[in-house]
Amino acid sequence: MDKDINDYKYEDLPSDLKLKSFMEHSTPAEMDISGIKKKAFLKIHQQERKRKQKRILMYVASTAATLLLLIGIRYIIAEDVMNSLPHVEVMESMADAYDEEIEVPTGEKMTLMLADGTKIIANSRTIVRYPKHFKGDCREVYVKGEAYFDVAHDAEHPFLVHSDNFRVKVLGTKFNVNNYDASDSKVVLVQGAVELKTTNNDRVRMKPSELVNLQEGSFAEKRVVNTEEYTCWMQGMINLDGESVESVSQRLSHYYGVTILFDDAMSADRFYGKLVLSDHVSETLKAIETMTQTRIEIHGDTIYLVKE
Repeated sequence: MDKDINDYKYEDLPSDLKLKSFMEHSTPAEMDISGIKKKAFLKIHQQERKRKQKRILMYVASTAATLLLLIGIRYIIAEDVMNSLPHVEVMESMADAYDEEIEVPTGEKMTLMLADGTKIIANSRTIVRYPKHFKGDCREVYVKGEAYFDVAHDAEHPFLVHSDNFRVKVLGTKFNVNNYDASDSKVVLVQGAVELKTTNNDRVRMKPSELVNLQEGSFAEKRVVNTEEYTCWMQGMINLDGESVESVSQRLSHYYGVTILFDDAMSADRFYGKLVLSDHVSETLKAIETMTQTRIEIHGDTIYLVKE
């Protein structure tokens, strides 16, 4: 406002042309032109400021729309990339998302309640990684060992269980994951529905009472089972319904973190009944001695079952 109106440079704008005409032809000699000049100059600048603000708002709106489009494209691409990449690579990129980790001591069990209300019962020697608070479109955890999941229903935020050679995707359901041995994993669905995806891009949809066996990161078989046989470990026992000595030895090896080998003469033996999981492997194996008429020989971390 300190500048004189005479110094103003007229442009081709309608307002400028009106002012120029006014200054050249319509100024009465007795009129105080100073006030008129100031008001006219102020009005012109107000109009110009409004035009600039309008241009800025249009630019911001255009930029925001472009950013939203780019975010949408990036989300679609990211989803496609995640579906095409091997699961292990995805897990490595997710490592920073898990700020909590528990490892269950040998011979014990642990119950976790996650921030969303999901309940996890983790078996002996199981590792579970999870975030304090779930963020983003999915709820994701990692498990290695054996764990039972009772997932809180949230249709807008699917629950993903990552493991070494596969992942389980659910909305709300109950299922058991056994992945002590990454080359031979089992998932048993108790309630609801889940979808498995392996590192070899196999996709398997499961129904209640189905077991899916995965070997070396690939789908091996799917069959109907009695789910109690695969979840009774939560009550501290193994349900034996004609199970082979090889299978029982493997399950106890995983549970106690030892190596259990057996005499070839026992290969045809089958176990029936319920085997209580004691705090120490030696106590549990005493029951097997009685059931199979064998004796135990311990050599370091290796336990041998020898036929009498």
